[in-house]
Amino acid sequence: MTRSKFILLTLLVMSAAIATKPFLTGGLSAAQSGHSSTHEHSNHSDKVRVRKLLPADGASVKITSPKEKQIFHSDQIPLQFRLTKGERGHHVHAYVNGELMGMFNSEKGTITGLKPGKHVLELRVVAEDHKSELDATDKVHFTVK
Repeated sequence: MTRSKFILLTLLVMSAAIATKPFLTGGLSAAQSGHSSTHEHSNHSDKVRVRKLLPADGASVKITSPKEKQIFHSDQIPLQFRLTKGERGHHVHAYVNGELMGMFNSEKGTITGLKPGKHVLELRVVAEDHKSELDATDKVHFTVK
């Protein structure tokens, strides 16, 4: 898919998703980006399978905000990270408590709409195909009061 077709498709999907509550700013929600969760439900059981992460090939990600065990008194969680794309990396998927919340092309944004409690944020580097998640991840734990 050419870059211009991808941008047009993204704009069309985003337009259709305007009525939905945004999960984050500075990136696209899973619905806006056309992503689906990497968790797959089997027809034969209620167990959740996680796809195997592919080799990092030089890609890495490091979350710089939020800090480990940081406490927030609002649902506005600033997100910042350093991304090294390596040979195949393109952007990151953002998961909170194992649920895909969206994607980020830039290295900052805001996650919103989280309920009070303890949360785990995980970022995974993803290839340009938007499906191939690489073994280049980082996690932090934080609390919303």
